[in-house]
Amino acid sequence: MAGEHVVYKRRWFILAVFSLLCMLQAATWNTWGPIADTAKGVLDWTDGDIALLANWGPITFVITGFFFSYLLLIKGLRFCVLCSSLIFLMGVAIRCIPVGVENVKWTMNAGHVLIGIAGPVMMSAPTELSAVWFPPHQRTTSTAISSTSAFFGMSMSFLVGPLVVTSLPQNASSNAESIDPKEKALYFNEIMKLMYIECGAVAVVVIAALLYFPEKPPTSPSLSATKPRESFKDGALKMIKSTHFWIPAAAYSISSGVYGGWTTQMDTIFKTTLNIGQDTVGWIGFISNIAGMLGGLIVARLVDILGGRMKAVLISLTLAAFVSCVWCVLLSMKYISYSLVSIYIACIFIGLFINASVPIYFEITVEGMYPVSEGNITMVLTYLNNVAALIFLLLPMIPNLSVIWMNWLLLGSVFVCLPLLMMYKEHYNRLDEDMTESIQRG
Repeated sequence: MAGEHVVYKRRWFILAVFSLLCMLQAATWNTWGPIADTAKGVLDWTDGDIALLANWGPITFVITGFFFSYLLLIKGLRFCVLCSSLIFLMGVAIRCIPVGVENVKWTMNAGHVLIGIAGPVMMSAPTELSAVWFPPHQRTTSTAISSTSAFFGMSMSFLVGPLVVTSLPQNASSNAESIDPKEKALYFNEIMKLMYIECGAVAVVVIAALLYFPEKPPTSPSLSATKPRESFKDGALKMIKSTHFWIPAAAYSISSGVYGGWTTQMDTIFKTTLNIGQDTVGWIGFISNIAGMLGGLIVARLVDILGGRMKAVLISLTLAAFVSCVWCVLLSMKYISYSLVSIYIACIFIGLFINASVPIYFEITVEGMYPVSEGNITMVLTYLNNVAALIFLLLPMIPNLSVIWMNWLLLGSVFVCLPLLMMYKEHYNRLDEDMTESIQRG
C-alpha cells in the first residue's frame, strides 16, 4: 500500500527544537572553559574548580544515565525531553541567583549539576527521534543534525564567552586579591551577564518545546518504526553479549569522550604549552566545532545517499584524525616549527574528523543491534563516552600535574580506534528490513 508510511513536514520543527536544546545544553556545559583565565583571576578559582564544573556533566550522566535509558523506553520521547528541558532550565536559572563573588561557586556548581542531569536525554535521543519521525533515507542526516548541534553549541560557547567576558591583561596576576576592586566588580558583572544571556536563550527554547512536541507522528515513516523494540532487560543483555555493540562503542567512547574532555581544557593546555591567550583559544574552539558540525552533516548525508558504507567512512575519518593529532602534539612540544596558523589548522582538523564520526558511530551501532531500542543503545554509547570524559577530567584535579599529557592521551585515544574498526563486521539489520519492504512494494 503506497500510503502505509507517511512523513510529515512538522518533523523538521521537532528536530529543530530538539537540536536547539542539545546545542544550548552543550554550550552551557562548556561555559567556563573559554573564560577560564578571567574566572580564575576574578573568582580566585583554580584549574580544579574549572574542571569540576565541566566534570558535573559526565558525573551526573554516569549516575543517572541508566535511569533515563529505562525512562525513555517506558515513558517515551516526549515525556523525557520535556522533563529534561525543565531540569535544564532550573539549572541555568540557579546560576543567575545574585549571591556575590564569595558564594558564586556554590550556585554555579548546583546549576551545573542540573545542567548535567539534562544531558542524558539530550545526548542519547537523536537516534530515537530519527527512527520515530524520519524515513530511512533521512535517518542518518537527522541524527547528524541533532547530535552535531551540540558541537555548534560548544562553538558558540567559545565565541560568546570571550565576547561577553573580557580577558584579563596578559601581564595581570591570576591572584584575585591583586585585581583592583572596581575592575573585579566589572569582570564579575560580565560573568553574570553571560549567565543571564544563556538562561534567556534556554527559556525561549524550553517554552517552544512545551508548546508543541508530540510523542510521535500519526503514521510511521517506515516499517521498522512500527516494529516493537526489545524490552529494557532483553536489550541490555543483548548489548552486553554482542561484539556488534562493544567494538563501535569502545571506539566511539574512547575517542569522542577524551576529545570532549580535551576541548574543555584547551585554554589551560595552550596557555601553558604555547602561551596562547583565552581569546585565541576561543576562536580555535569555535572554528573546530563548526568544522565538526558541518563535516558531520556532509558525511551523514553521504552515508544516507550510499545506503551504508559506514565502516569505511569511520576508518577514513579516524585515520585523518590521528594524523591531525600527531601534528598537534608535535607543535605543542615544539618538535616542529610552531606557528599560530599551524595550531589553528591542526585543531580544526581534529575537531572536524572526530566530531564528524559521532552520528556515524550512533547509526552503525543502532543498525547492528536492531531491534534493540535506538534510545537505549545511544544512551549506553553516550554513557561510556561520559565515563571516558570523566576519567580524563579527573586528572587535572590532581595538584601540580603537568598538562602536556592531555595531548598525548588524545593522540592515543584516536590511535586505538583504528584496530577496533578494522576488526568490526558491519551489519545493517534495520536498513535491510526497510529496503526489503520497499522493494516488495515497489
